[in-house]
Amino acid sequence: MNTAFKFFVRALLLFTAISLWAQNPEKKTILFGNYQREYLLYAPSQTYPANLLTPKYSGVIVAIHGFNSSMDVFFDDYKIQTIADSLNYVIIAPQALPEQDVSVNALATILGIKLDAVWACGLRVKTALFDKELNAKNIDDVAFIGEIIWRTIQDFSIATDNIFLVGTSMGGFMSYQYAMFQPVKVAGIVDIVGTMGLNIKGKDHPIATPMCIFHSVDDEVVPYTGSHTVSGQKVTLGEPLDSVVQYWVRVNGAGAPTSETVANYPSSNGKTVEKTTYPNTDNEVIHYKITGAQHSYFFRKESGDCMDYVEEIGRFIAAHSAPNVDNAEIAPLRFEIYPNPAGDVIYSNLTDGTATVYDLSGRLVLTAQLRSGSLDVSSLKSGAYIVRLSYGNKIYTAKILKK
Repeated sequence: MNTAFKFFVRALLLFTAISLWAQNPEKKTILFGNYQREYLLYAPSQTYPANLLTPKYSGVIVAIHGFNSSMDVFFDDYKIQTIADSLNYVIIAPQALPEQDVSVNALATILGIKLDAVWACGLRVKTALFDKELNAKNIDDVAFIGEIIWRTIQDFSIATDNIFLVGTSMGGFMSYQYAMFQPVKVAGIVDIVGTMGLNIKGKDHPIATPMCIFHSVDDEVVPYTGSHTVSGQKVTLGEPLDSVVQYWVRVNGAGAPTSETVANYPSSNGKTVEKTTYPNTDNEVIHYKITGAQHSYFFRKESGDCMDYVEEIGRFIAAHSAPNVDNAEIAPLRFEIYPNPAGDVIYSNLTDGTATVYDLSGRLVLTAQLRSGSLDVSSLKSGAYIVRLSYGNKIYTAKILKK
């Protein structure tokens, strides 16, 4: 290789590196479910080897923003990229759509409320005057999040063992909704000041998943008890946090709890945290019960807090990450079914396994063995269904339309 050509190659690689850095996080757009959907993708730059051509990453963090917020918040306000940098993880941050239901939008206009970014997560607002589920019409955010996870692990050859969801506020609601179906299986979920919606789908067939839950008893937006009083009216937004914790303790088969007062740093502001751990070798549940903090408060050691959110989240992800994963030896399987729309028999690229089929309300309608890649669905009525397949030690899901 002559000197001029070497110089050209080095200059090209340097330009590529600068371009990657300048676009980090990078905005992505895909057409999904007849909607233009957006998300941000952040990839730690130091993981690129000398040739800058074959970056390798250890996992994916899906950062899910809250109500009327944006995909930028985890980077601009929470600095979650520091976790990605230290653990060699890619971050994807999806953007919620505006409310699509005409009747809900009409009610919001009357009440003077904007619905600019709302997840289809089973969040139902219940009062004596009205009872509405948000973004309940024609939006499948579970499938959307599953799709961008899949694209990311394919694009970067990332092992499927290390996928984590971190949701804040309504993003926490969305994380729980994803946990019920998991189109791509996750290794853990972090909920920051969210809860499970009253209309969450699939609650009768959850998938055991490690949980890390942060919530304040003084939360004025998503109340710890699930309900609070506004202008003399009781407003219920979700399930009480104690019920959510115990639900996942049962699902995960977690053991007897141990509790400790969190004092990682000297506290100078009176906010306290009690950490309760329900142990399980694979699927523990951790609950940080906070006193003295409002909904939007983000714990930072620099603010005189007894703990730091980013540090605690990072520890949870590190503790549940599969060690020594050789990405090159892992060929993730995508669950594909056809034809779709389906007749009486559907076929799959996977050859066997136990299939469970649910309608869109989450009701189990069929359990059968996938045999030689085929499944008899003649007993199903016309309509849309979720097929969940247990294959080896993994779980895959897909949506079908039955003719």
